[in-house]
Amino acid sequence: MVSDALTVEGRTLGMTATQIQPLREGDLALAGRLMYRAANLVREKAGLPPLADPGGGGRRPLPLMNYIFSQGPELSWGAYDGRTLAGFLVGCVRDRQWHVAYLFVDPEYQGLGIGRDLLSQGFGDPRVQEMHFFSQCAPTHDLRAIGLASHFGMFPRKTLLLMRGTDLRNRALRPRSETVVMQPIASVETVSELNRMDCEVRGVNRAADHCFWLSQDDYAGFVFAVNERTVGYAYISRKGAIGPVLAARDLFMTDLLVHCLHEVREQKCEDVHLWVCGKNFIAIQLLLESGLQFEEIAVLMTNRVFCDLRRYLPHSLVLF
Repeated sequence: MVSDALTVEGRTLGMTATQIQPLREGDLALAGRLMYRAANLVREKAGLPPLADPGGGGRRPLPLMNYIFSQGPELSWGAYDGRTLAGFLVGCVRDRQWHVAYLFVDPEYQGLGIGRDLLSQGFGDPRVQEMHFFSQCAPTHDLRAIGLASHFGMFPRKTLLLMRGTDLRNRALRPRSETVVMQPIASVETVSELNRMDCEVRGVNRAADHCFWLSQDDYAGFVFAVNERTVGYAYISRKGAIGPVLAARDLFMTDLLVHCLHEVREQKCEDVHLWVCGKNFIAIQLLLESGLQFEEIAVLMTNRVFCDLRRYLPHSLVLF
């Protein structure tokens, strides 16, 4: 039963006896199911189809959520009503960036200020206060999430478009560039070069993420070179997800994407999808020509601009 006061470290904050505590690793599977319930409630109100839980509502944590949590469990919190998980926040620290990867409140507990209290807990942590960039992504149909992030100084900066296409085998794609050569990432030693480009384009490095993607059977990593000089990288999943993609210069982005589209087609993926900045007109035109269509719109919210999205396509809204 829900009681009358929200207590966070002894302070009365709201309308429920929920307490903000470190998120327990054993509750990650619960957090995943809670996420889909909360996200699909918002989608239903917006007239959008529900998201399918790839875990089928199982007992195992979502791999990506589990990975991000494992990188810094001390920067993830749960709102507990007794033993019930009412909401949670999983944060992701990369160099000088704190990204709110997951922030969801169970539909039965919404409207009680739990999301605000979870973010307050995060921003009150000394390790987070040392960060230079704060960021979060949210779909445009979730105005409550956008408003909450803005309250904490993360304002909508860039539009992100989810573009999706079906089987590309019958599509006439632009030919691959003979100048830009695509090769598999052969060793972890290459990560140092990828980090150098990350620091230039994204403003922060992400060595741990590269090691994660390279260790996954579901993902293949590629590096691009011109005259043996590295000019970008890309990751492609066996399910047709493209991203992240990074180009050392924006003029290389089209060639990188053409290579990626051909790779997806050769893998015979029935579905291809990726996130692209709304101002990346050249990339969008290429994707439209290749048969992809707009599916959803999201926004990147930050306290300050930190990434050149002409040269970068994110992996997802979660692991930006």
